[in-house]
Amino acid sequence: MGTLWVNGKIYTMNKEHEQARAMYVEHGRILKLGEEGHLRRTYAGRIKQIVNLEGKSVYPAFTDSHIHLIGYGEALDRIDATETTDLQALLESMKQKDGSDRSDDWLVAEGFNDRLLGEMPTREMIDAVIPDRPVVLKRVCRHVAVVNSKGLERLGLIHHTVIEGGKLGRDAEGKLNGVLYDAALDLLHKELGGNREKNVASLHRAIDSLFAHGIVGAHTEDLFYHGDPLETIQAYEDVLADLPFHAHLLVHEQVVDQLIRHDALAKRPRFDFGAMKLFVDGSFGGRTALLSEPYTDEPGQRGIEVHRPDHLEALVKKARSYGMNVAAHVIGDAAAEQYITLLEKYPAKRGTRDRIIHASLLNDALLKRIQALPVLIDAQPIFLSDDMNLLFDRLGNDRVDNAYRFKSMLDTGALVLGGSDAPISSVDVRKGLYGAVTRQSFEESCALNPTERLSMYEALRSFTYAPRVATGTHGRDGLLIQSYNATFTVWEEDFFELRGRDILDNRLVMTVVEGSPVYEADVVNA
Repeated sequence: MGTLWVNGKIYTMNKEHEQARAMYVEHGRILKLGEEGHLRRTYAGRIKQIVNLEGKSVYPAFTDSHIHLIGYGEALDRIDATETTDLQALLESMKQKDGSDRSDDWLVAEGFNDRLLGEMPTREMIDAVIPDRPVVLKRVCRHVAVVNSKGLERLGLIHHTVIEGGKLGRDAEGKLNGVLYDAALDLLHKELGGNREKNVASLHRAIDSLFAHGIVGAHTEDLFYHGDPLETIQAYEDVLADLPFHAHLLVHEQVVDQLIRHDALAKRPRFDFGAMKLFVDGSFGGRTALLSEPYTDEPGQRGIEVHRPDHLEALVKKARSYGMNVAAHVIGDAAAEQYITLLEKYPAKRGTRDRIIHASLLNDALLKRIQALPVLIDAQPIFLSDDMNLLFDRLGNDRVDNAYRFKSMLDTGALVLGGSDAPISSVDVRKGLYGAVTRQSFEESCALNPTERLSMYEALRSFTYAPRVATGTHGRDGLLIQSYNATFTVWEEDFFELRGRDILDNRLVMTVVEGSPVYEADVVNA
């Protein structure tokens, strides 16, 4: 006995424009698509329920190909500072929200933007409001954070501390001002790391939120930041034993030895493990992305090398010794050049692909070299819309057209995946689609290098089919065709007919996994 879904615009995403009006689902699988009358006759006597889609549009359910799943769940339970324009008000709200009696517990706010605040916060500013507790404010890029004096003390940071691959901010007198950059944040990760119970709670929060955004799978990187990585894996086992969600976990280079030693990377029913993850550089926002030429708004700065060149090469060699692919965070063009050179020197095993995460600044020469490599590219189209004004400040008019070259990435033959990098940006796929097809800020500015726009079909594929192909888990997911899983989303409007900000206003009605709804905004008439 099954369900007949009728009167919809069901996009298979197998070919552009390919759609059906009706779909028959049994035991979680699509048995046939076609016209309602034909399906009624074919499956007469087996149809238990008929769902009238009332002209709504249906697409394969989404996968976020770059997210920090536990971190996103944590952020949902913390102060959200992304829209904050008043530091004093933010700090006061942190004091009021905290319900702990322990004076040594960290107070955490997620996602402040110094552009909105008008200045970069310092430890003295935080001390003036919260002097007696360790406090951390995480910048929106999560490559920069600010702690107060108690926080510096807790982290054991003193005037002479040197952080390889990172930086400690200083004031005009050379004293630590509480600002931490890139590798310096590793100390915070150890301090704020969770445990199995906390990580289970965070995963539940995150996945509930993702279902409400039409997302039923994620490529994530959680195994370094949240306590013992073996316990983190146990948290995934606990949660995904009961939830129909698929996770693909990258393996941070600082825990790979431990997990290999414990033989912990075996595939589970609803999650598996991927490439060894490493960082080459930082972010545009923190001016730590590694550029070949200095920042336009800070001529003395070219960014940060998270690893010395010889250490970076040793990490790639380590991955190969384990038979693993490599996934590297590269934002700046100099970082991309370093990483591409290593992939050329130490090729991926035949039939596998390494991963370039972000690839935010690529010139024609780098794109040509990528064309010869078997790679996946994690692109975050939402970053373009988030950072439009910042990009011009950091890169200037001469380089900015080389930022977020989505169409050129596709043209290299690389598999381009859509993601959000949440909690760094919003998980809302509509915003990613908007960034990819308009290349405008959310205020509808002029388009940045419009020749790099994706079509709506290309953009949707980057969030549906491509992420499944990337991990070899597509099997029967990522398309809506005969014999595939009935895992899809229902939307009020048709994305293919929407333009500009109307894309952002489309409303998710339902998320369905293997024939069963996991999220409903309202009841579809049955």
